[in-house]
Amino acid sequence: MYINSVFWLHCWFIMEFFTNLITTALIFAVLCAFLCAVIQGYSGFGGGLIMVPIMALLFDPVLGIALSALPFFLGMLLIIPRSISDVNWSEVLPLSALSGLAILVGQNFLLSSSSENIKIIMGCFIVFIAILLLRNWKYTGKRNIFTSGIVGSSTGLVTGSLGIPGGPIMVMYFLSESKQPQVQRANILMTGFINTTVFILGFIYHGIFEQKVILQSGILVPFFIAGSFLGQYLFVTIPTKWFLKACSGMLILIGLIVVIA
Repeated sequence: MYINSVFWLHCWFIMEFFTNLITTALIFAVLCAFLCAVIQGYSGFGGGLIMVPIMALLFDPVLGIALSALPFFLGMLLIIPRSISDVNWSEVLPLSALSGLAILVGQNFLLSSSSENIKIIMGCFIVFIAILLLRNWKYTGKRNIFTSGIVGSSTGLVTGSLGIPGGPIMVMYFLSESKQPQVQRANILMTGFINTTVFILGFIYHGIFEQKVILQSGILVPFFIAGSFLGQYLFVTIPTKWFLKACSGMLILIGLIVVIA
């Protein structure tokens, strides 16, 4: 009798635990993580621009960003080995170093600002970037340590302040270079990976990753990884221009929703 009581008590605690852990918002987050991972795996960027604002709507912005960070980190960790040989380290390293420092500075703004302000700035920035992508805007100026420093600092401040992984400013800078697509993609992936690593370390320092956050984020990981592999497969089958235009249109829609909601 005592053993049966203990068994059912344990079952009740487990059911209560998962009931509190797996919410309706988290179920939507799973679907979001998979679709955004497809975009991230395909282009090397864009997934964070879409996933973070959606997660900010489903949860509090800081919580949504925290839940997004771990899947992105592990998803990119699996993609990076295939692209590491194509990385242009002379551009990636100085840009990433300044970007990492700026991320830590930007996080102070993110963690001290109101949720509404973060959402509005995030939405406006996403719409602005989406318009630039649709217009196929490219940087045509000089490329040196100075310009890399400006891009790295701007990328880090945006990433740290708004929690958007990858940094769209950095992405457009790399895409404007006359390099092979695989080199551009590798530079974007590596810089995004370094930025995400620094961002997570900053959140750990500020005590954002509590047990529940880690567990909920862990649920998203396998779906994000599956989407990343699917995105890599689509990279060799779907025209890049068509895919990027569709993503840009989606970014405008999501950015407007975030601002209005």
